Amino acid sequence: MIYNFGSLSMLPLLSLYLGVVLFADVSLACPHPPCRDSLVAAPIPLGTGAGVGSGACEGHSGTTVCRMGVSLPAISDTPLRMEHRNDKTGGVRERLVRLQHCMRSLQETGGSWSQGGQESNPLGAILSLMAAVLTECDLHCHSQALGAMAKRLELAAVGREGEKDLLLFLKSITQYPPTVAPLERFHPQDCAEIFRLGIKENGIYTIQPDMQRPALEAKCDMETAGGGWTVIQNRQDGSLDFNRTWQEYREGFGSPQGEHWLGNAALYALTFTGQHQLRIELEDWHQQRRYAIYNNFKVASEAQRYRLMAREYSGDAGNALSYSKRYNHDGRPFTTADRDHDRYATGNCGQYYGAGWWFDACLAANLNGRYYRGRYSGVTNGIYWGTWYILTDGRTGERYSFKRVEMKTRPRDFVGTS
Repeated sequence: MIYNFGSLSMLPLLSLYLGVVLFADVSLACPHPPCRDSLVAAPIPLGTGAGVGSGACEGHSGTTVCRMGVSLPAISDTPLRMEHRNDKTGGVRERLVRLQHCMRSLQETGGSWSQGGQESNPLGAILSLMAAVLTECDLHCHSQALGAMAKRLELAAVGREGEKDLLLFLKSITQYPPTVAPLERFHPQDCAEIFRLGIKENGIYTIQPDMQRPALEAKCDMETAGGGWTVIQNRQDGSLDFNRTWQEYREGFGSPQGEHWLGNAALYALTFTGQHQLRIELEDWHQQRRYAIYNNFKVASEAQRYRLMAREYSGDAGNALSYSKRYNHDGRPFTTADRDHDRYATGNCGQYYGAGWWFDACLAANLNGRYYRGRYSGVTNGIYWGTWYILTDGRTGERYSFKRVEMKTRPRDFVGTS
């Protein structure tokens, strides 16, 4: 499924939103909601055709062209007077009526948007329309998000991923009350939140697990076992070296389009509140697939060395994370070649096996090991899951590394599609 903004397929959604704003029994003379940025829209002179938006429809040879003139109001520290907002109610509703008429005409004729006399990018036109329908009561809550999206469009950061981001933003405006600060909801926290917004297509999306850290790109699995999974690790072709430093594992590396580690800081933010699941999917070189699910999954903070909690196992791959008393990855901190937190008294498991992982002393599983194309011998430093019998040939001692691995997480109480 591709969101085709070029054919104005988003117009029904926006038209519905306009109808809600237009006919809702609420007064525009509302006190400004307590947005954390505490910004308010400055008064706009009536009759100027500017402000929250203006629009006019013109017919040309049977084609409807909507000309949008949108100017975001200046920001002021002085709240609008109640009387002024009362006076403006009629003007705002009049503009909404004109905008709704334009959209309906466009839906019927398939016309184009124009801005300043020239046809504009349909993504930019939709953004302008969204800015236009935001009234004085909530524009200040969305101004930063609108500005950020406008900048992305100006830089031509559009295409398929840009369309997804814009759709998510438009949905967030219609779903959440304006009392929530824009930066708290401009990017969804995880793929489960994206799924709940109605986006159910597999793909790469922008998420922001931690509001104190920049947003990041993540692969979302919207199909497996109901969907809503945020992929945190992927191995598929050996193109990426997973023998990395503590800092690299903390920040993440690789690309969500291919092999990658999302980052331990992101794992902590994703699982910090509530209960979460971990799903591990494995594929060997004989096209055999198995999986392991841990219904109680959490990664602790860096101060706690990103300690792993992985309990309540189910699946058919075996519980390699709690294999035995000596090889129990559950409850172990993270170890890399430059940060030794394992229980191996005479060495560093991260150095010995060439990977960052929740080593014990040392392992019954290591999904960040070296990528081998089939059989190998010597140290068990491949992609290893010790409870899948086919990984080691008891007669020859040869070992098998997995062909594909994917680790993903979602909230435990997530309800997706069946």
